[in-house]
Amino acid sequence: MRFKFFSVLAALALLVTVSACDDQDDQQKQGQQGQQAPRAMNVGFVEIRSTLVNRTNELPGRVVSYQVAEIRPQVSGIIQSRLFEEGSFVEEGQQLYQIDPARYEADYEMANANLQNAEARAKNAKNLVNRYDKLINSNAISRQEYDDAVANLDQALATVNLAKAEVKSAKINLDYTRVYAPISGYISPSGVTKGALVTAQQAMPLATMRQLDPVYVDLSQAAAQSRNLQERLAASRLKNKNSENKDAKAEHEVTLYLGNTDQTYPHKGTLDATDLAVDTQTGAIRLRSVFANPDNILLPGMFVRASIEDLGRAQELLAPQKSVNIAPDGEKFVWLVGPDNKAVKRIVSTGAAHDGHWVILDGLQSGDRVIVEGTMMLREGAPLTPRNIEAAQENSGNNSGNTPANNSGEAR
Repeated sequence: MRFKFFSVLAALALLVTVSACDDQDDQQKQGQQGQQAPRAMNVGFVEIRSTLVNRTNELPGRVVSYQVAEIRPQVSGIIQSRLFEEGSFVEEGQQLYQIDPARYEADYEMANANLQNAEARAKNAKNLVNRYDKLINSNAISRQEYDDAVANLDQALATVNLAKAEVKSAKINLDYTRVYAPISGYISPSGVTKGALVTAQQAMPLATMRQLDPVYVDLSQAAAQSRNLQERLAASRLKNKNSENKDAKAEHEVTLYLGNTDQTYPHKGTLDATDLAVDTQTGAIRLRSVFANPDNILLPGMFVRASIEDLGRAQELLAPQKSVNIAPDGEKFVWLVGPDNKAVKRIVSTGAAHDGHWVILDGLQSGDRVIVEGTMMLREGAPLTPRNIEAAQENSGNNSGNTPANNSGEAR
């Protein structure tokens, strides 16, 4: 009887062991199945298409005065007076400074006196030659005496010309004691005061004048990216040249943005000239544009952004800006819904911005499905459950348009 009891216990123990092993095998199989088939991630994508867009280039720039004149004295002397209000608008030809003219007035008077003396000597020499002309025919004087008289007259006339030049030079120096504005514009605070000693053509300017309406805006275009812009400018100019109006000048409008904001400057500018040399320090090409500045909003040295317009329309691939990511090494990339709905990472090159999108220069082609939602935890080859955002928005719009009207106002 005891033997049968122990036999039953052994059979029950064996049965429990076999059942536990089966449970462990089932858990291992379920774990392996879970590792082999991870859960698909929900993502939203847009399909890339070729779109007709206006070609523009947004470039950094700096405001430059249209004209700049540094006022320096042309003669040495003591400043007697300053005749302008600092920081004010000064008209061309307005007197700015008066340098003590006493010494230059004396030089001018001395030069006039030397001229009168030279003219008197020349008159005397000419009278002598006239008398000798009558005597030489009758052999009353020698030929040598006549030749000497003619030579003295020539020397006297040369002395007169030299004295006239000295008078002119003295008059110029006297006029230089009055310093005039060479251009119209705003003048800076004066660098000297009344009683200061100034020297001719000194290094430090007395003041600086700037014409601020219009102004130049010098834009910088990287040389590596300038070829495309140059080709478009050349094509636009050729198109204008072949148009019916042969005399028309190809003008490209430029839109200015103030600071780091999207606030646009109220006046449009025009592209004036392009530099044909690359700056060795910056590796950029300078593009000069001209802007009206009646309110003096643009000041020399101010940093701005500008976009060149009217460069034609072209088919471009556009990708939403939020879909473009930047890697730690600076490379730009996007996530795509690849074959079999697997995540694919793609390196791209972008151009100008357009209406919340980047112009894609390289890396994508029409028909690619670019992921714009759910990219946070994506990995290469991860399974996806894609959703077309644009199609969903269209369906939502159609459904909202077909919603039955509220019948609360109908008779009950």
